[in-house]
Amino acid sequence: MKLTIDRLRLLKVLNTVSIAIGQKSPTPAFLNFKFEMNSDSLAITGSNSDMTIQSVLPLKEGDNDIILSFIPGSTLISSKFLLEIIRKLEGNWVTIEVIDDVIAKISDEKSDFKLNSMRVEDYPDLDLDVEGDCVEFKADDFKKIVTQTAFAASTKEVRPVLTAINVKADGEQMEFTATDSFRLSKKLHRVEGHHEFEVNIPVKTMSEVAKLVENNNVKMIVSDRKVVFQYDTTSVYSRLINGDFPKTSRMIPDSYPYVLQVGADTFRNAISRVSLLAIERENIVKVVITRDELEISSKSDQIGSANEKISDFRYAGERFEISFNYNYVNEAIGAAQSDDVILSFAGEMTAFRVTAPNDETIVQIITPVRSYY
Repeated sequence: MKLTIDRLRLLKVLNTVSIAIGQKSPTPAFLNFKFEMNSDSLAITGSNSDMTIQSVLPLKEGDNDIILSFIPGSTLISSKFLLEIIRKLEGNWVTIEVIDDVIAKISDEKSDFKLNSMRVEDYPDLDLDVEGDCVEFKADDFKKIVTQTAFAASTKEVRPVLTAINVKADGEQMEFTATDSFRLSKKLHRVEGHHEFEVNIPVKTMSEVAKLVENNNVKMIVSDRKVVFQYDTTSVYSRLINGDFPKTSRMIPDSYPYVLQVGADTFRNAISRVSLLAIERENIVKVVITRDELEISSKSDQIGSANEKISDFRYAGERFEISFNYNYVNEAIGAAQSDDVILSFAGEMTAFRVTAPNDETIVQIITPVRSYY
């Protein structure tokens, strides 16, 4: 295999594909980029077995050359070292040549590197079939869905299913739900066509795809074994997480006798200031609401106490007080992406809801905590 390729285009693809390659692997081949030079394109693949990314570079894009000359072939090249070499080379074009199946020569007008390479036959077989129910999203819509849900997923592997975003399709309606059992974020989104499925997609996969897509649409193809995201000439393959996702409807109260509407930034900034003296490790603040007063406070026996009053708000209900993890509420308000936010309460120790006044597609549910002051 031999090819001369636009260095910056190659660097962009290597940065993308490297996301799927881990720092360590029990399978040495997975620490490499897989190069496959064909008669009309170069395919570069990276994988850690759970997630695989493949990008394809054509010979030309419009009138612009991407690959000047080539000899078809394939090889495996160390992802760590190749990425650093391509990043630090200064030439506009770089040549990669495989010698005797075991040496990869990387060069430009000034520099010349030789890396040990591996035969492509050493790379594990991957399931790169694309089949299943296909849903298409605008890039901005997909990014918003992930932004408004991913933060609520668990970061702990104790219950793997909670590290996923549950994606449910029912006709033209899709529902994206994430929860770590202490809070929940649910986003509704309408799509074209009729779709019926429910899968648990790793939040890491959803988040990485949201970072990668730029302005073009993204397709999500769901089967019973995996999910594939496609945009431009890149495909991201991911395993699904097995297990029954929690019945999150049980977390959502039926009625809310106490309803507060307040400016999102006003409330978040007040919480942030008061939380400076919040109880260590528990991140607890207390909110006391009457028709005339909204007070936020925190207390630490070792440090002291803080309180702040907000005058500009609307409230329906009797006097009410509740304590919660301020990080959870801050993130929920941020996800609402609204100037004002509505906090609806059912009881002092009952999960409460955070919503935006003019957007019924996003609902955040947070479990309160008990405070002793």
